[in-house]
Amino acid sequence: MNSTVKRLFLLSIFMLSFSSITYANNVIQEHTNGQEGQLVYHIKYNYDAIYKLLGIDQKIYDQYWGNGLSIAEMAEKQGIARHDLEAHFVSFHYQEMQKWREKGAMNEHHYFDLVYRLKEDITEFIERNPNRT
Repeated sequence: MNSTVKRLFLLSIFMLSFSSITYANNVIQEHTNGQEGQLVYHIKYNYDAIYKLLGIDQKIYDQYWGNGLSIAEMAEKQGIARHDLEAHFVSFHYQEMQKWREKGAMNEHHYFDLVYRLKEDITEFIERNPNRT
């Protein structure tokens, strides 16, 4: 093989490997930016189950909510441990995510992304109340 052919061959290999790296980086960037297969995970909470967990009816829940209490504060008022409250919501989300996975609406990437953020999302949900003064 003459030197010109060798250089051309090496240059071709270099360009192919560079294009593969560029493609991989673009795919990673698309996932990071949420451009590829973005999943909007939105669930509806079963408030009857929340009332039951808290040991109160809707009327009392609405009264507590109107007074600015969060679900976490309601649970504390009812003598329910924070861990038990969080466990309820983790179990609920786990069941919902499994349904989404079985339907094919959620892939492994989305699943683990949601699992990673789950504690923060649950904490935000049980501690918020826009009626708080």
